[in-house]
Amino acid sequence: MGKIYLWFVIVTAALAALPRLFLANRLAELQQAKLQKKPSLLRSKKLSLLLSASMAVAALVYYFFWRAHELWLEVAIVYSALVTAEYFFQARFSSLDSLIFQNRLLGILYLGLSIGSYVLLRRL
Repeated sequence: MGKIYLWFVIVTAALAALPRLFLANRLAELQQAKLQKKPSLLRSKKLSLLLSASMAVAALVYYFFWRAHELWLEVAIVYSALVTAEYFFQARFSSLDSLIFQNRLLGILYLGLSIGSYVLLRRL
């Protein structure tokens, strides 16, 4: 189960990183146009709060109750933290310059997660 999940993280994190690194300007323009609508901005804020709460609960359950401390669960928590941070910061800072910076930074982080997951998979 863990190896399948790590392969999933490798592929999805790489697919999330590539457009954020190579098409950061265009993606930021599209995100800014989407976030200018009031319902979309409120939905992003609510989704970031929901993801933060669910990630915190998952981390606490993992830390206190999961005795195996499997590596793929730790990678899942890191991946969900990146997704939560993306929704939060896009809703909080929606100017074009900050969205471009966020896309490049998140692209680097997603790519690092993908490479790190691949290295961990090779060690299993």
